[in-house]
Amino acid sequence: MIKVTLITGFLGAGKTTFLNNLIQKYPDTKFAIIENEFGEVGIDGCLVVDTEQDVFELSNGCICCSLNGELREVLRNLLKSGKEIDHLLVETTGIAEPSSIAAAFVGDPAISKLFELNACICIADTLNFEQSLKDHEVASKQIAFSDYIVLSKCDLSTEEQVKKMAFYLKLMNPLALVEKNYNGEVIEKDILNLNSFNVDKVEERASFIGAAHEHAHGEVVSHAFTFEGEVDPVKLEMWLSVLFQLQFEVIFRFKGIFNIKGEENRVVIQGVRNESKINIGSAWKEGEKRENKMVIIGKGIKRAPIEKKIKSLLR
Repeated sequence: MIKVTLITGFLGAGKTTFLNNLIQKYPDTKFAIIENEFGEVGIDGCLVVDTEQDVFELSNGCICCSLNGELREVLRNLLKSGKEIDHLLVETTGIAEPSSIAAAFVGDPAISKLFELNACICIADTLNFEQSLKDHEVASKQIAFSDYIVLSKCDLSTEEQVKKMAFYLKLMNPLALVEKNYNGEVIEKDILNLNSFNVDKVEERASFIGAAHEHAHGEVVSHAFTFEGEVDPVKLEMWLSVLFQLQFEVIFRFKGIFNIKGEENRVVIQGVRNESKINIGSAWKEGEKRENKMVIIGKGIKRAPIEKKIKSLLR
């Protein structure tokens, strides 16, 4: 199984710099890289092989291709290249929604058999990000969908600006980890092993969800719900199906851990656009309070209807 890390961020945020640093940090890792910057190759290093499928071999041993067609076809070309691949990096264009790419890895059985989502990383420019939020809705979606947010160009900003940005980002996405970056240095965090879509990691992050709460920044809101009781699996499945199919354009991220009636283990559900991923998690311990925990991040989502629906799931 090849792990996949998505790198997103608005135009000029520093995605390619981050990508190059990531390659340098893991010199023994054989990367495959998909670039979606309108066919431009911004990766450092001389291209030494050029194939008809737009797959290139870089001087550092990585291979690279441009996402100028269907993702499935691009992945097929990468695999047919015959190169050994340890990890796939996807750098999206600055005006792209990462959820549309992530959905393919979650919802397409042919892809999910070979590739596993590791995390979505967002590079946020401390100098220009507030203006980007005002001008482009996609900037909000990139933040809301991400698992790990890197505040770039902190050395060009005041500490007050940096603190303000970090505070805003945590309001927009309370599940994400936020790290400051100065002078484009290499991130210390083990980016390739964040495993944010892994069941264990989802359970770990969910442990930070306390009592029910709501955060808002502009139209982007995050609602967290914690409630006890056994959830009816049929009612939950029907509700989530409607939720993801009809409201995926306003729901940027969904994560939940549920106490399902008749199931001795936690059930972990993650929503990506109109796709959902369901996994069986760890077993409930004897005497443990079986709490359901759920977080929804999106645009203009009202809390009251969801709370009403939660009550019906317990009946």
